[in-house]
Parts: sequence; structure tokens; C-alpha cells
Amino acid sequence: MRTSWYLCSVGLCVVFISLAAIGGESDDYYHDGALSGSLKSSEPLPVYDDDPEHLWNRLFAAFYTRTSHIAANGNGPRVKRIEGGDYIDFLAWGGSEYWSRVTTTERLNKLLDEFLEQGGAERIEAPLKRAFLLRDLWAAYDFFAGQNIRRVDILEVRKRRDEVCAKLSRVIQSLALPEGSIEKLPDSYSIAVHSGEFAVRQDSVTNKDYLPPGLFTKPDRWVEVDFHQPDIHEDLYDRFITLHARAYRGRSYFRIFYKFPGGRSSLIEYLRRLDDVGVDWRQGAQDGFIILRKDAPQIPVGTEVALVQFMMTLDSKLRPTPTKIVESIRHRTFRNLDGSAKPLTNTGVGMHIREFTAKRQLLFDNLKRGGLAAEPEDAPLYRVIFQPDDAPDWGTNGRKVLFQQCADCHMSPKANRIGVHSMPSIVHMGGFNAGAQLGIVHTLDPSEADVHGQRVARWKTQHETYRKLLDYLGR
Repeated sequence: MRTSWYLCSVGLCVVFISLAAIGGESDDYYHDGALSGSLKSSEPLPVYDDDPEHLWNRLFAAFYTRTSHIAANGNGPRVKRIEGGDYIDFLAWGGSEYWSRVTTTERLNKLLDEFLEQGGAERIEAPLKRAFLLRDLWAAYDFFAGQNIRRVDILEVRKRRDEVCAKLSRVIQSLALPEGSIEKLPDSYSIAVHSGEFAVRQDSVTNKDYLPPGLFTKPDRWVEVDFHQPDIHEDLYDRFITLHARAYRGRSYFRIFYKFPGGRSSLIEYLRRLDDVGVDWRQGAQDGFIILRKDAPQIPVGTEVALVQFMMTLDSKLRPTPTKIVESIRHRTFRNLDGSAKPLTNTGVGMHIREFTAKRQLLFDNLKRGGLAAEPEDAPLYRVIFQPDDAPDWGTNGRKVLFQQCADCHMSPKANRIGVHSMPSIVHMGGFNAGAQLGIVHTLDPSEADVHGQRVARWKTQHETYRKLLDYLGR
């Protein structure tokens, strides 16, 4: 039981895909009943260009639209739906058969051939769109390549995936931006908080679109943290990658922020005290990971935690490169530390949860809202990452609403992990299986803001999927 908890999360609830928020009030989606959030048609949407039949839209739809036939909620009757559209993740699990079928790979190969033979990369010059399509196809490539690296299925099936990988690698290379263009990609979070579209003060009853305005600009209030690292000569940086970044195979990097009511000095003092009296170090040494004592010093009421996911890209030399484009932000506020129903929270047990994800159509519409939209609290969700290698299509646990997923993961289904005990990032619980040393997190100076992106970029270059990408391109 404990191991599944550690593998479940690092800083905040894991990434989910909403079925209801994807399309907002678009006429392309159903908005009520068991089909809510699903597409009305499998035809391409006008995501990358106003013409749905534009090659980029057709290619995107081929990889990001597919059908499901599972229970809409819990153990109810199965419902046929068309999933996809403007959502953030590639819908594939370790046990997915759909992507390896002959009909699927033939359709993908036909579109990839058209893109390569007709100069598809030159049809849209906008750097933001090129970076995002690269991102979308990179996720698909990593899935196909990862399945073959694990030698899933017989040789004939692996050859089909190999053909798709070879073409995807060439398309990805054709979309890669020069380093200077990547540096000019937008700071989407800053644009979001200055858009006037989000609440600047938190109110769990009325301000559901609260987006912390000082997250990256007020380091005395919002304090970035990094994992404990020993003062030794060995090069161990690869051990200090968030579990989320590993789950995304280095295509995203993550930054974690804590906000204590007393500010930075209060947090620093709390972490020192937690290190002194909050950990059973003997048990931690024996187990190989830390579990906080039951009587560990508790965080103050009103503590906020934010986990921000940023997009990685590849430059024209195929080097993994961090960007400032936010793909998602997960935010938690601790309104009490006893798990009671009051004050009001959307979990009902003292922890209030929000999640925002990037929407391409907002980003491409003059960076409206910084590209961010809130996920509805009552929408059923898929869990895409932190699933077993052989997880079936659509995941192992079906669909649950956002706050229930987060509460189950961080607080347990019995809600018996409260406050600091529901913050696995504070001891880097997700790093023990990568050899990370045991210890309490430390605060980062604002001048160190680039450390996580640089670390993930380096980690990605050592991942087998990246090495295979270079092999396909003869690099």
C-alpha cells in the first residue's frame, strides 16, 4: 500500500484529463448527460487553422481523437463516446491495443507521408503553433517508441510501430525551432494573470477561477522548493527529477511552490524544525524512503501548494529545451488540519483543489487567458500517468471527479493523511526508486528558477526514447 502511494504523486494530484472542460461551451461537444465533454463528431476540429481540413488539423485529429466504450461513471452501463479535441495529453496507456492496430497505423502513416512529402512543416510558420504540434507528436512518438523498447507484442506489431516512429521522428525534426525562436515563446502564466480573466483573491465559494497572481513574482510569499541533495562529489542530479517529469518522459518539467501565511522566513523555520523532529531517520534508512512521524510539526492553516507543469521542446539541433509555456497548474489550499467539513472545501475534508490546463484554441487566439482554462470540479476524469505498465485503455480506475481523485491520492480514500502528511513533495517521496537521497526539501533562491528545466533537459538526453529518436534520424 505504501509503495503505491509513493508512486502516485510527488507534489500535487496527478495529471488528469477532463471530459467536460475540454470544449467549454463549444458546439463541437456534448454538454449534458453521459456524453458530456465528448465530441459530437470524429471530424477534425479547427485547432491549428480555421480550416478543419488543413493538414495540421487532420494530423492532430488522427493522434488526438479516438472512441471509448466504457462506463461513464463508476460501474454504470458502458457508453460509446468520441474522446479528444483540445485536451493536453495523448490518450494512450501501456495496455492500449488501439494504437498498434493495422487500421490505425495505416491511417497514421498515410497522414505522416502526406506531411513529409508535401512540406507540411512549411504550411504554418507561427512559432507557438509549431512548438505545440511538435509537443503533441513527441508525446505520440514516445509512446510508440516506449512500447517497442519494452518489447510489447509480437515482432509484426513492433514493426508497425517502428514505421510510425521513423516517420514521426522526421516530422518532429521538421518542426523544431531555432534556439532564438524558443527564447521568444510567450510567458503564458504572466499573460494569464494580467488578462483580468482570473480572480486574484481566493474564495472557495465564489472565485473558482482563482489563479495566484504572485506565483513567480513574489518569492517572499510563494517560495519554490527543491529536493534534498547531499553535499558529495558524485554527479547525482539525475536523481532529483520530479516523478511527474519522469512520467512524461522529460517532455515537461515541473516546479513546486509553497505559500505559508507567515511568508518565506516562516517556511524556512518550519522546514528546519521538520528536519529536526519530524522524521524517524532510523526507519527511513531501513525503508529507503521517509515517512513523517505521526506527531510531526504540522503546516499552518491556510498553507497553499502549487505544482506547475511547463512544456519542453526540441531546438533545431534536437536538444531538449525548456519553455515558459504552462501546460497545467494544480493548486491546493489547506483550510483546516483535522479533515472536517468546515470551512467549506470542494473535497469536504479541509483541502480545496483547483486545476488549470492549457487549451490550444485559447493560446492560438492571441494568447487569450494565457491559454489556461479551469477544469470543472464535478467532471469525470481519466488518469493518464502513474498507471501500471500494462494498464488498459482509459486507465485502471475508471472516471472520478477531480477533487475525489486528488483527495484519494494525497489523503487516501479514508482521508487519514492530513496536512503535511498529504504533501509527498516535502520529502521527495517520488524519488526513492530513482536513488534520491533522503531529506527534507529546501527553498530555492529566485536566481535558481531555471534549475528544474535544465535538469529535465539533461535527463531527457539520457532516456532511451530520445536516443532512439536520434537513431531514426541518423544522428
